[in-house]
Amino acid sequence: MRQSASQHSIRVKPKWVLFLGGLSLVLLLAGLCQKSSSEFCVGGGHELCPDLLGATIRIKRYALPSMVAHICGDRRSNACAIRKARWQRVTCEVHVLTPEAPGVLQHELNHCRGWEHQGDSQEAYGQPWVPNWRLVHARGGID
Repeated sequence: MRQSASQHSIRVKPKWVLFLGGLSLVLLLAGLCQKSSSEFCVGGGHELCPDLLGATIRIKRYALPSMVAHICGDRRSNACAIRKARWQRVTCEVHVLTPEAPGVLQHELNHCRGWEHQGDSQEAYGQPWVPNWRLVHARGGID
């Protein structure tokens, strides 16, 4: 029995499927390996991240833990960064207990630069940080 034109099956050669599949995989992996600095900050727990906000930063130091706890809203905190975005300007106040623990100021400066850790633990601080897109957009984007 003869098949009509609408009943012809399309025959795909396996080598083309493998070629296109391999090419797709290579492109996907290349894209993952070339994440821009605006997507992740891998060393946020121990080095400064790229500055996404260009915030005006003020650092205030306190000798009493109760002062830092009152400002930061957490008795466990030895520092915090309070960011404000308005009219495409960002300001950031870092409140820190003195003497400063190693890495604390750098951690807070990364918040001032527009980055967030995903969780509130030492382990989370060591994971890649992500941008706070709400602040980046409020500022007017990345220059």
